[in-house]
Amino acid sequence: MGWEPFKITYTSDYFQELYELAVELIRRGHAYVDHQTPEEIKEYREKKMNSPWRDRPITESLKLVDEMKQGMIEEGKATLRMKQDMQSDNCNMYDLIAYRIKFTPHPHAGDKWCIYPSYDYAHCIVDLIENITHSLCTLEFETRRASYYWLLDALSLYQPHVWEYSRLNVTNTVMSNVS
Repeated sequence: MGWEPFKITYTSDYFQELYELAVELIRRGHAYVDHQTPEEIKEYREKKMNSPWRDRPITESLKLVDEMKQGMIEEGKATLRMKQDMQSDNCNMYDLIAYRIKFTPHPHAGDKWCIYPSYDYAHCIVDLIENITHSLCTLEFETRRASYYWLLDALSLYQPHVWEYSRLNVTNTVMSNVS
């Protein structure tokens, strides 16, 4: 058994798979295209109110997400949001954004894509694609665990174990020799 060097990967390596799963999420009734402004999204989330577009027909969201992907909708005029739980005690379950439109070339994907997945959408799916068994995160991500598992469950996908840990501080120890 030989040693294999680490392979550096990027979320952009999986943009096609992520998009296909977003379409599947819509088909299953767990995502919708939203036309609220960022300010409106913030206000509705603070008041735990559903977006006016939350219950739009699946066929309409499928058509609109395709238009987003093709660059037919202006930047900032639509997002794809996950249909989670607006009444949860955890604000990381308030219909998080899965995709945004951004007409900026990507450092790795170039200008092939004009919609980009959010961290909250991509993190767990990339873990799954890369066969991660244990996702290690620092404690500030602990409240995101519910969303991580919600998304994988909504897509009927394997759920890696998420383990949050705190920062290790070493005190009263000489770490280097200063001359």
